[in-house]
Amino acid sequence: MFAVSFAFGRVKRNGWSDRADANLLEGFYRAMMRARIFDGKAIALQRTGKLGTFASALGQEAVGVGVASAMLPRDVLVPSYRDHAAQLLRGMTMVENLLYWGGDERGSDFAVPRADFPFAFRRHAGRACVGAAYAFLLRKEDRVAVCFVGDGGPAMAPFTRR
Repeated sequence: MFAVSFAFGRVKRNGWSDRADANLLEGFYRAMMRARIFDGKAIALQRTGKLGTFASALGQEAVGVGVASAMLPRDVLVPSYRDHAAQLLRGMTMVENLLYWGGDERGSDFAVPRADFPFAFRRHAGRACVGAAYAFLLRKEDRVAVCFVGDGGPAMAPFTRR
């Protein structure tokens, strides 16, 4: 067991000296901070009327970064509306994200990653994810479909019926 804490953007290690692991953790921290800063800027744009709508993901950065960092490039993400951290880590640009939230459909045409779905609201994210996963199974592809559905998601039909 070891403890890692972040202070002023640096990793403090307690009895832990593997620099490669420290670099990995610093990368996770930077990705979480990038997502948090983006979230704050987007909320400011929304509150000043420069962005139509935006769902804040404040405090959820570690979930998106953790999940996206475990995914391979060939995997597919089916994000919901608070999954900016995962999308940014997988290659969606901030411009694309803001275009989407500003009502411009070009925000759903990601340069990278091409296979990821555009935003889906909770009810539809589960269905799209299950459909993609089933397609991978039928084609015998070694890929994973990942979705975020929020509270109550597992009680929805795609998760409970065969």
